Amino acid sequence: MENIPSVFSAFADKANLIGAAIVSGLTYVFGVHWPVFALFLGLNVIDYIYGLMKARATGTLSSAKGARGIVKKFSYWVIVSLSFGVSFVLMDLGTVLGINLGFLQLIGWFTLAVYILNELTSIVENMVALGVDVPEILVKGLAAARTAVDEAGDKVVPGDKAE
Repeated sequence: MENIPSVFSAFADKANLIGAAIVSGLTYVFGVHWPVFALFLGLNVIDYIYGLMKARATGTLSSAKGARGIVKKFSYWVIVSLSFGVSFVLMDLGTVLGINLGFLQLIGWFTLAVYILNELTSIVENMVALGVDVPEILVKGLAAARTAVDEAGDKVVPGDKAE
C-alpha cells in the first residue's frame, strides 16, 4: 500500500507526457485550432456509428454501403484539406504580388463549418430514424446555423444572383 502513491505518480507523469505529445503533435499539424478538427473527426466517427445503427435497424446494412460511407468521410477530409491548402497558396501568391488575399483563408473555415453542420444534421437525422426523441430546438438550431454559415459564405464569395 505504501507504493500506491509512487505508482500513481509514475502513471500520471507518463499520461501527462503522452497527452502533451499528442496535443503538441495536433497543434503542429492543425495549428492552434486543432480542437475544431478533432471535433470534426469525432463527428465523423459518431455519424458513421449511428449510420450503421440506422442501417441495422432498417435492414439496409451492407458492406458496400459501409465502404461508401468511409470513402465519403475520407473525401470530406480531402476537400477540407484542399480548401485550406488552396487558400494558403493563393494568400502566399497574393503576398508575392503585393495583394492582400487574407480573406481567402475563410474558404477553408467555411468549408469545415459546413461539413461540421452536415455531420451534426446527419447524426440528428439518424437518431430520429432510430426513434430517439430529439428536441425540435436542436433541429431548428442546426438549420439556422447552416443558413447563417451559407449567408456568411455568400458575403465572402458571392453566389450566382440569377438563381
